[in-house]
Amino acid sequence: MKNCIILLFFSLLGSVSTGVIAKTDENCLNCVSRGKEWCSSMKSCDVLWCPSEHSVFNKINCPQEERDSKFEYDDDFVRKKVLITTAAVNSNDPQFCFDNQMPTMRVFNTYDVNCSSLPPAVPCFAYTAVDHTQKVIALSFRGTQNNLQLAEELITYFYNSQRKFSTHGNIFSFFYDAFFFIWDGGLHVDILNLQKEYPDYELWINGHSLGGALASVAASHLVDQKIFRAENIKLVTMGQPRTGDYDYALWHDQTFPYSFRIVHNRDIVPHIPPQLGPGYSLFHHRTEIWYPNDMEMGAPFQKCESADGYYCSATLDFNLSYEDHGFYFVKEMPAWGGAGCPTLWLK
Repeated sequence: MKNCIILLFFSLLGSVSTGVIAKTDENCLNCVSRGKEWCSSMKSCDVLWCPSEHSVFNKINCPQEERDSKFEYDDDFVRKKVLITTAAVNSNDPQFCFDNQMPTMRVFNTYDVNCSSLPPAVPCFAYTAVDHTQKVIALSFRGTQNNLQLAEELITYFYNSQRKFSTHGNIFSFFYDAFFFIWDGGLHVDILNLQKEYPDYELWINGHSLGGALASVAASHLVDQKIFRAENIKLVTMGQPRTGDYDYALWHDQTFPYSFRIVHNRDIVPHIPPQLGPGYSLFHHRTEIWYPNDMEMGAPFQKCESADGYYCSATLDFNLSYEDHGFYFVKEMPAWGGAGCPTLWLK
C-alpha cells in the first residue's frame, strides 16, 4: 500500500512537471500568443516549472522546424571560407588577403565613405568580390574603426533613434544610416551590375562587429528590394550587435533560410545595445552559433534554438569580455585581415 502511494505521488509530480495537469499546448506559437510560457524541453505550455534556458515567452524564441540540410551550419565552411571573406575587409586592399588564402576570389570594388551626417567624418568601409570558380559574389563590411564611430553609435542608442525598414519593423538608426551611406557611395550600382551579370551566383554577406550589423541590413535590403532571393544569400556574421527591433528580427527569421550569428565565448558586443525595456528593446535575429571556448580547430559549438532570450551566450550576461570580441577562430580579426591574412600567424 505504501509503495502504491509513493508511485502515485511521483506520477502526479511528473504530470505537473510535464504540463499534463497544467494547461498543455503542443504548439509554441499558440502558447505564447495567449501570453503563456512555453517550455521547449518539455514541449508543454504553462508548466509549473521550466529551466530558464528552455523558457519561451516570445514567438521569436519558439523552436524552429528542422531546416533543409543545405542551409545547415558548417564549421569547416566558415573556417575555410567565411573567415577569409570577413577578415579581408580589414585591409584597404582586400586582395592581399585573397591572394594568401583564397586566390580564386577577386576584388570587384571597394567603398570607403564617410558614414556620419555630423562632423567630424566617420569612416565606413566595404568591398565586393567575385569568385568564378566557386560561383560566388562576396560582400563584406568593416567593423568599428575608431572611438568617434563608437561614440556616435552609443549616443544614437541612448537617444533611442530607429529607422523604419520597409514594412518589416525598425532598425537602429546608426546601422541603417551607415549602410545607406555605403549603398549610395557606389555599392548600389555595383551590386545591380553583378547580379545582372552573374544571376546564378550565391551571395555571401559577412561582417564582424559593426560590420555584422551592416551585413544584416544589407541582406535585408537586397531581399526587400527583390535584387536577390533570400535562398541565394549566405549571411554569416561574427560578434554582431543587436541590429533591429522585434518585428525586424521576426521578419528576418521568416525570410532567410541561411543566417548565422557566430558568438565567441564571453564576447560583450552581441549583448549590446542592451535590452532596457519597451521602446528600447532591440532583438537579435537567428541563428546564434555559440563557441563557449577558444574556437580552436575542432572546438565544440552550440546551435542555439532560440533567437534572443536567456539562452546560450546570454547566460553569461554578468561575465562578459571585450577581449573575446577581437578573436574569432583563433585570429585577431582586425590585425590578421589588415596584415593580408598571412598563413603563419602567431596568436
